[in-house]
Amino acid sequence: MGLPLFDASNDPGPSFLAFAQAAGMRLSSGHERELSAHATTVVALRCDTGVVMVADRQATSYYVAGRDVRKIEAADAYTGIAISGSAAMGMEFIRIAQLSFEHYEKMSEMSLSLEGKANFLSPMIQNNNFSLGLMVIPMLAGWDQSRQQGRIFEYDGAGGCYERSDFATIGSGTPFAESTLRLGFRSDLTQSEALELAALAIYEAGDNDPSTGGPDFVRNLFPMMVTITEAGFVELPTDFAGATFRTILERRTASGGMAGGTLR
Repeated sequence: MGLPLFDASNDPGPSFLAFAQAAGMRLSSGHERELSAHATTVVALRCDTGVVMVADRQATSYYVAGRDVRKIEAADAYTGIAISGSAAMGMEFIRIAQLSFEHYEKMSEMSLSLEGKANFLSPMIQNNNFSLGLMVIPMLAGWDQSRQQGRIFEYDGAGGCYERSDFATIGSGTPFAESTLRLGFRSDLTQSEALELAALAIYEAGDNDPSTGGPDFVRNLFPMMVTITEAGFVELPTDFAGATFRTILERRTASGGMAGGTLR
């Protein structure tokens, strides 16, 4: 099958979604498969070097449907996209976003700005959530090369896009994760401090929200930990995540399960 050809009157331009529709490509209608499993929880924090993101890895239905789900992926070299809500549809959402950004770059011979990427996701969210009824709430974070700083964008279910100057959370564990972040966040956090605080927020979410999976020391499965800086998107190794969560566990064990008088 060759590439479809368009004339000047119907050229879809740099929008991958417009291209897919013009080419007659059929995106998933959401009715062909079971999409009951939901993915939660993800947090993102700004720090002195950019942004850190941490996500649990559990997908939950009426039971634990998956223990090693990847909820954060690189949308491109300097941008991370995370999902909560319908797990399978969220994975497709990430793939379409990745294709869309790559398609725009190839068609326009220039990269879409970070703010442009954030705005581009809004109609995708509207189309998915209004037409399918299978909610996906994403989060976008990245290194803004023009401003030379990390930025975080969150969304509502209707596709509204909002930039956060401090931190953002998505998923069912949000009340517990956000409470931890509100108590521990500072505007001058180092990357190391931000990673520790984000890990603690996910630990608290996993400890209190039945749909959020915390660190699994038996299976050696730990929440994903990502940094996005001037050097780009980097997923930290499992050993680092394991050591971070074991430190939290040791502190919590020493206090008999109580949070104690300090977050760090």
